[in-house]
Amino acid sequence: MDLKTLNRIDKLRRLKSRGPETPKWLKPYHLLLMAFLTVFVLGAIIKILEQNH
Repeated sequence: MDLKTLNRIDKLRRLKSRGPETPKWLKPYHLLLMAFLTVFVLGAIIKILEQNH
């Protein structure tokens, strides 16, 4: 095997082990966004439950 093939195999193995890549624009914000959405949804559910009683 030549060096090119070895490099390609190594690159593929590294990519596979990392799992799916997060889009660049999402990286710094995705956790904040998830937290905000969770709080928002829970707040909405609580409001709806309060109105029913």
